[in-house]
Amino acid sequence: MESITETCVVSKSKSEVFDFLSDIENMPIWSTEFVKEIFQEGGKYKAKTPLGLLFIKFDIDKDAGTIDIYAGPTEEQMTGGFLRVIDFSPSKTGIMLTFFKYSDVPDDLWKTFCIWIKKEVGNICKRFS
Repeated sequence: MESITETCVVSKSKSEVFDFLSDIENMPIWSTEFVKEIFQEGGKYKAKTPLGLLFIKFDIDKDAGTIDIYAGPTEEQMTGGFLRVIDFSPSKTGIMLTFFKYSDVPDDLWKTFCIWIKKEVGNICKRFS
């Protein structure tokens, strides 16, 4: 299975970075290629994306610094992207975003996802620069 991981290091605390990234409503601020709008419907989050309307769910562990992001056309068809927020020092934080190429993703869409992942991590770095 193919994957892409993009990383950056910012001069902010892990807590500040994690609190921002783990707030699902901030996704349109940093995930500008994928999430055009996010809203709640029936207590569930949905996002308007270039792929259509998708369910979005976060599994968060602040102590571990993990934000697992799941998206899909139904709650049963969600696939994950994985954000890691790593504490290097009180003022240095590493950010890693990993995405895997699932079997139903065509090669041309995978190439687009890879471009998006680079831009999304770039947006995070700019946000905390």
